[in-house]
Amino acid sequence: MQLRSEPGGILHRLVADTLRHRADTLEIEYKDGREDVCALRGKTGAGIASIESTSEDARTLREHLYAIGREGRSITVGGRSYHLTVVTYHSFGEDAFRVKIRKTPNRAIDADL
Repeated sequence: MQLRSEPGGILHRLVADTLRHRADTLEIEYKDGREDVCALRGKTGAGIASIESTSEDARTLREHLYAIGREGRSITVGGRSYHLTVVTYHSFGEDAFRVKIRKTPNRAIDADL
């Protein structure tokens, strides 16, 4: 399956917001019908979004996260290239996601996400 994360798309916006918080990890967990999104740096985190779980944005986000997986993909934000990897885990019977964001040494073309 080929997915594309357009600038302004949900994943792109969340990664950009995480980087603005000087964080390097996104965590997405389901709670009370919403996907709660936190930006983490070390053991410190801040909530950056809460998305209705039945919305198109939430569906698209989950689709992208499952597709990226542990192998990872590249994304360009603000002219810089980052490598994303996703670990899926269970939290209270629901899938949750931890997205690691690492700056890549060379500028790369925005990858298909």
